[in-house]
This record gives sequence, structure tokens and C-alpha cells, in this order.
Amino acid sequence: MSYLAKRGSVYYFRRIVPDELRLALGKREIMLSLRTKDREEAKRLIPKEIIKSDALFANARKGSVSDQGKAKPLAAKSPAQLERERLWWEAEQEQIEWANKALSDQESEIEELEPIMDALAAGKPVDASPADVARAVQLLVIHKQEMADIERDALVSQMRKRSSAIPNQVVDCEGEKPASVQGVYLDTDIVDLWAAERSPAAKTKDSYRRVAEWLHERIGRKSVEQFTRKDILAFKDRLLADGQTPQNVNVKLGNLRTLLQWAVDNDYAESNPAMGIVLKAPANKRMTYGLADLQSLFSSPVYADGARPKQGRGEAAYWLPVLALFTGARMEELGQLRVGDIKQVNYPDADNEMRSCWGLHFVADTDGNGQVTRLKNAESERFVPLHPELERLGFLNYLEGLSDKKGRVFPELRAGAYGRQTAKWGEWYGRYVDSDTGITDKRVTFHSFRHTFKDYCRLASIEEPLANRLMGHKTQGVAASYGLGYGLHNLVQAIGRYKVPGLEIPPSYEG
Repeated sequence: MSYLAKRGSVYYFRRIVPDELRLALGKREIMLSLRTKDREEAKRLIPKEIIKSDALFANARKGSVSDQGKAKPLAAKSPAQLERERLWWEAEQEQIEWANKALSDQESEIEELEPIMDALAAGKPVDASPADVARAVQLLVIHKQEMADIERDALVSQMRKRSSAIPNQVVDCEGEKPASVQGVYLDTDIVDLWAAERSPAAKTKDSYRRVAEWLHERIGRKSVEQFTRKDILAFKDRLLADGQTPQNVNVKLGNLRTLLQWAVDNDYAESNPAMGIVLKAPANKRMTYGLADLQSLFSSPVYADGARPKQGRGEAAYWLPVLALFTGARMEELGQLRVGDIKQVNYPDADNEMRSCWGLHFVADTDGNGQVTRLKNAESERFVPLHPELERLGFLNYLEGLSDKKGRVFPELRAGAYGRQTAKWGEWYGRYVDSDTGITDKRVTFHSFRHTFKDYCRLASIEEPLANRLMGHKTQGVAASYGLGYGLHNLVQAIGRYKVPGLEIPPSYEG
């Protein structure tokens, strides 16, 4: 168990009281505010609270009564035992953090390979390295298998509904005898309760439900409190035997861990048997743009000669890389921007004087013209102040010259098979970098701009939580909506400190 819980933005120490001590202590759990919104700080405070609660339990046991009515004192844990538990807890947290990183790496990989996946799905030729094509094919196969699982699960659900007239029984679709359904189950009760509280996207809820259904299918149908660590380890092994990649297994284990932890936090189970169970697979390291790479890119024909290749979609060829370098935004976030998403806003500075700034508002919605904008997660909705270099290069002039003030910032982009505005453009960018920039490292991709932005934020001494806020990066330590955690003046100051020393980019429009 992690002992770490969160209410709103504040972290809590949470520990279940053993059954035999609940009467003596008069409570089912210990819930204590750690008085911090910073996850790392909360993690540092947990071991001390574990020691304090151990002492509380030991004292309660000393005062407990045996069946014969005599005192039954039990020795408190030794300092060595407490130290072992503290080290175990720290190792558990390290595993959890590693699993979260593995999930982030997989999401980055999918984001980079989506243009290739789009082309493969549409049966069109692909201009990419053999390794990237092979990985994209593998991801497509996994996607098709998951879609088949969805259809099968829908059929199972229909059969179960038709059998609902039989009290406390469900139909086993593999021909076995009906099983009892008494209790609280992950794939129905817990998923629905969790979703009602967290309000995830429909796709997210469905993916969590599928993981729970896969667990029941491979391990057996059990009430949530009956699952053991052995069950979860067996589930992990079954996923690997089914041909799932380590990255996909870790994603599914992460979803399962979230549901089981919600069950623990809401007293449907005593412990989370999935905690700490991850696969340690080698991470697919993504490279950043070094200064020499940036100089090569921004002295290539699009920038030095004003070239606008047809597949580069007009001014998108110039602006998308520049915007990525100075905002840290994802390719699709930039490609789907509408003119109205770049706006001027007023804000109070540190001295409470009103100021104004231009910025990019990344938001998920559908406007009256049917233009849909999608974001990766809730944290991705944000306002990023416009860097002074973007103004110098002429971005506001470019916007002013657009005829359709209700349309897209890059109207020549066309959505691909899955609705992504930058699908085709991403394919062109990969070819352009290979042929016209002199950058030879295949690990340097458009997504590398996010890593580059983070590196230069560190160079400018911009605090990591603030950099994450600008990037729309999912993090435990930052509030999910702009204006909470950091005021706009903090964001403006941070962007003002961001520099790329040694880089000169030719302007697209003269100011």
C-alpha cells in the first residue's frame, strides 16, 4: 500500500487500521493531512507517519485483551523492522514512478508514430525508416486486437443482461457453469463508481473497464476484495503470453492499479495487490535537438530561402517547428489551433498593476463552425503566453493577414484518417528533416521539441512544475486549470526568461 492519498490538491497520509484494533481505536483508518500540495514533499513525510502509526498500533495491542480476559501485550516493532518497512515503501514508490514514466514513454511513441499508423491504416505508401514502420505495424495489430476485444466484451455484456432474470448468476461465455455475482466487482461497480467521481473521458472509462474485464477473464470472477498479489502477477504473465508488449502491459497494470487503489481509498478493499507490479523494459530514449541541430534546421531552405514545399502546407512549414520550440506544445495541439485561440488577456502583476499579454489558449471544444479541437488530457488545457521571439518573427502579423478570422491558424492542413490535422504534415516534416537539414539521428523527431523546451527551461532556471504547467504535462504537483497554482504573471515571467542562446531564426514576416 502506498499510504499516500489526495483530497483536492492536498496530499494525505492514509492507513487502514487492522481489524482487531478498530474497536480499541474507534476508527477504520488513519487519515492525516500532510499539509502540502507537492507530491515529492508528501513522499518524504510518509515514512515518519508510518513510524507514528506503527507506534499507535503497538500501544493499542498492548492494551488489547485475550480470550481469557488477560492482557496480551505485543512487542512494538524494532528500529530495524521500521527501517526495513521504510526502505520497502521507498522502493515501492520508485516502482510506481517508473511505471508512470513507462506510460509517458509509450504515449510519446504513439504520438510520434501516428502519422505512419494513419498511412498504413489507409493503405497508402509510407516514407519512414524500417524500424519505425515495423513498430507502427505492431501498434496497429495491438489496436485491432483491442477493438476485437471491445466487440467481444459488448457481446458478453448483452448475454449477461439477458441472463439477469436468474438471481445472483451470470452466463459464462466459455461454457463453464454460471458463477456467483454477489459482491462488488471491478468491471461493473468499481469502474462506474470511480468514473462517477473522476468524470474521465468516455474512451478512458471504456479502457479501464476493458482492463478489469480482462482481469476477470484471465484470473476468474472475484469480488474486488478477494484479489491477491499472486492474481495480479498471474494476470501480468497472461498478458505477456498473449503477445502484449511490455509498454502495453504496464499501461494495463497502471489502469488496474488505479481502480484497485480507488477501491482501497473507499473501503471496498483492504489493500491494493497491484501496487508495485511493473515490467522493467528498456525505455525508448527520445533525443532532444542540440544547438547544432537547431542551427541546421533553422538555416534549411524553409527558413533561409523562404521555400514553402507543397506537402509542408504553406506557412505551417515555417511556424509549427518555431512554435514548438518556444511553447513546448505537441504537434497536434499547434496544428489544430484556431485564430480565436490566440488572444490578448489582462492580468495583475506581482505589484497588482494591470498588464496585458498575447498567448495561445489550448482548449478542447467544438465551435459553431464544426471545428473540433482535442487535447491529450485535462492538464493539457492551458494558456501559454506568447514568447517575445514569436512576436519578433512576425507571428501576430501572420495572424492579422489571415482572411478567415474564425478558421484555423494553418488552414492548409488537412485531417488524416483518424481526424488529426497534422497527420500528413508530420510525414512531410520527417522527410524534410532527413533530406534538407543534415540531421541524421533518427531519434530526433518533432516530439523532441518538447524535450528541448524542457532542457532550455532548466537552463533558464524555470521551476519544473512551472515548466510542466506551460507544456500541459500531466503532473501530480500542479493544479489542473490555469490560474490555480501559478498566476498568469508567473507564466509571463517564465516565458520571458526562456532563451535559446546561440540560435538565430530568420523572420517570416517583417514586423
